[in-house]
Amino acid sequence: MPASITDGRRHGPLATRIERTLLETPRRTMTRDQAVEVLAELADRAGKTPKAMLQKLRTPGLEQAEVVSLVRKGITLDERAELKRLLKGGGPKISTEARALFEAVLGGAPIAKDATLDAEVVSGRGVKGTTLPNATIEAVNVSSEAGTKSDVFVVGKSDGEGHFSARLSGDQRPKNGDAVRIRARFDDGTATDWITVQASGRDERSAALNVNRLELSMGRDGAIDLRVRDQQPSLAEPGAVVALTNLRTKKQVSFTLDAQGRLPKDASLDGKAGDHFSVAVSDGRHNRSLEQVSGFVTVAGGKRQGGLVTPPTLHADELKPRSPKLPLVTYSGPLFSNGVTVSDVQQGMLADCYFPAAVAALVNARPALLQQLFKDNGDGTFTVTFNKRDSLGRNRPVEVKVDGDLWTKADGSRPLYGRGGTDHRPETMELWFPLLEKAYAQWKGSYDTMGSGGSASDVFEELTGEPSEYWALTDRVSPDTVWKRITSAIDDHRPVAAGTHEEHGPVHYGNTGVFGDHAYSVVGYQQEGDKRFVVLRNPWGDSEPHNNGADDGIFKLPLERFMQLYSDLMTLAPK
Repeated sequence: MPASITDGRRHGPLATRIERTLLETPRRTMTRDQAVEVLAELADRAGKTPKAMLQKLRTPGLEQAEVVSLVRKGITLDERAELKRLLKGGGPKISTEARALFEAVLGGAPIAKDATLDAEVVSGRGVKGTTLPNATIEAVNVSSEAGTKSDVFVVGKSDGEGHFSARLSGDQRPKNGDAVRIRARFDDGTATDWITVQASGRDERSAALNVNRLELSMGRDGAIDLRVRDQQPSLAEPGAVVALTNLRTKKQVSFTLDAQGRLPKDASLDGKAGDHFSVAVSDGRHNRSLEQVSGFVTVAGGKRQGGLVTPPTLHADELKPRSPKLPLVTYSGPLFSNGVTVSDVQQGMLADCYFPAAVAALVNARPALLQQLFKDNGDGTFTVTFNKRDSLGRNRPVEVKVDGDLWTKADGSRPLYGRGGTDHRPETMELWFPLLEKAYAQWKGSYDTMGSGGSASDVFEELTGEPSEYWALTDRVSPDTVWKRITSAIDDHRPVAAGTHEEHGPVHYGNTGVFGDHAYSVVGYQQEGDKRFVVLRNPWGDSEPHNNGADDGIFKLPLERFMQLYSDLMTLAPK
């Protein structure tokens, strides 16, 4: 039976022991070492006796994150609730160090007087617990999802008494030992702190990590700064060890993630611009030797070897006899910089507007997905994975390898085709979009094939593996129907693209700021009173209707005007 730490009438031995220990302390304040004794008693479901657990928790050099991980494997939901009551004043005085340890076990966030979430992970099923009534429960299994995405999922609601029980499905379904981050959101817009709860049992799953979320750059002090590109709290599961090995010097440095799954502040490495690092992760049970590599990451700013992969052939227009000779330049900037944004996507001198429009729409809806498509091979090349549907309707992965060589304008000012952001220097330009376009051209046969027409809906399917939808904006479709389709897709985080009529078709585009026979990303919607607006982006990254804000390609149109100027809508089908 779990031992109580606050009620000596029900579970006398432990409470009496704490009281006796505190009597021996001059100020009767619980120290961190005494807190460890308490946790050893609580963690009795981890397959060890309290004495053996205490010996393990007192192992010299054991990091706090490792202590927390061991305790969480054995603590029950009721014991967590009692620990919370202790922190709220239901027991003895607690030192700052002891409180910090207890708070780390409960999820790492400070425990407020009005803390309103307690949860347990049920292996093979999902999460359950208590909070305020009618709250929305959000969760993400960081033992699996941290390695592939950074999305958070709404998994259910609490009932009228505050109880909830919710399933996690697919890759999110918890296995023994998995760490799941959970929080509750309330109707007034507030939310609890995130808590991390570990499923009981022997850990079955290796820690996962998405290497593309890591960014290496040279710091002012000559060291390499290591940071995470996005704002998601967990890089991998709490307490995991992340090791980076410089492939040039063979030096390895390891970092232990904290109770939130975050890197230490000011994490840094030795090396120089252009160095390649392998990345490995271990949860203490799996991959303990750190020999299994999760991926590679490169320090931005160095020289990168070119000529490693034959590039796709230029468009036919650039191969004409009198066309200027175009250089093939090796670009060595970062694959990603500060995550991914729609402004990273800039169409070049290739008539493939359907592709950057679709990609920018995906960035707007699911930014984490784009990072998953890339793998840094650690040798100057990158592998991009697309999806191809076979004759039976099944998706098959298609891997395309590319290097940093890009066809460049004759004056050397910038890439000829797609480019990243506004900084186009070979040493600093963000590479993910031009390399994605290059890989797509290589897959399809050449830049000429890619520039000969395509569909944003096809690109949606090839990048996500999900079925797409297409709607023609005819006179028979009502504005209300179009508005519902756009708003529901945007709210569901589904990408949306729109195409205009042919240049010499039924609409005259002169002086509209909108171009015929062109694809645009739909990046949002606005409602001002009874007026409804569609927010769009030109994949050129500029050129928009007059008086519509900065010249960044983003603008809004009244819904009725949008329906006049555009001929179709494309998105992914609802799940």
